[in-house]
Amino acid sequence: MSDKRKATVILGGGSAFGLAHIGVLSELEREYDIRGIIGTSMGAIVGGLYAMGMDCREILDIAGRLSNAKVLSPLNIDLRIGGIFDGLAALKLYREWTNDACIEDGTIPYIACAFDLHSRSTILFDKGLYADAMRASSSIPYIFTPYALHNYLFVDGGIEHPLPLAFNKMLKSDILIAVNVLPMVPQSAEKLNLNNPKPAKQKRLLRSEVVMKSVFQNQAYLALRDIISYEPDMVINAWMPDANPFAFHKYNEFFRFGRKMARQSIEEYSEPSFISLIRRNYQNMINKTGFWK
Repeated sequence: MSDKRKATVILGGGSAFGLAHIGVLSELEREYDIRGIIGTSMGAIVGGLYAMGMDCREILDIAGRLSNAKVLSPLNIDLRIGGIFDGLAALKLYREWTNDACIEDGTIPYIACAFDLHSRSTILFDKGLYADAMRASSSIPYIFTPYALHNYLFVDGGIEHPLPLAFNKMLKSDILIAVNVLPMVPQSAEKLNLNNPKPAKQKRLLRSEVVMKSVFQNQAYLALRDIISYEPDMVINAWMPDANPFAFHKYNEFFRFGRKMARQSIEEYSEPSFISLIRRNYQNMINKTGFWK
């Protein structure tokens, strides 16, 4: 019997940034007995594969076989205009990866968050097919058409819960660990400066990149709110600066970065005073941004 502390791990959304979750889990399992996972979007995908019994190397191998061409192909354009892509290719991949396995038969408890447009509420997948949970939870608005399942119409769970700490009490454990792969939140606004020198030529952003960058920044505030509200025992910030949200081909870089940030956090949180310090820092960020004013 393991003498490691039992941990519930919260895996947030973040498109390709969420590939860092694989590296984080590979480090966490060395120190903790991971007994449950709650995930949103890419966190629900990586978390689902882990919860059904795959090890991190197997999940990384899947990431290595994934390409934008398979999911974001012109052949998968949504003709009903509910999104750019219809999501059928993504669902097919999830079904192949999971072999149509059910959440109830997983190795450890698993919950995925999705948002239902009909009821305008978050729906938690704790039963049914892993593939359905993954497709529903990662249905990014505008990018993918909403996922119709039974009487629901699902979009990405990050709409309300990009870092789903709110549901942590549904799973029992000794320690609660949150893994955030969203960008840092600015602590202040800047005034317009009309005297700035003309910037160097910058890369032109595609429409999909404009959407993702905007959504992620908004979701980063929601994630920060929940970190303050639910006070996890550890927060691992594994957002990789300057990376592209669609850079799935850089899976090894995300993996290594996730491992690095997890190891750093484990070492820092082992210091008795660190947890108090980090919570004060998060609260100061909230205060400076005027979050609840």
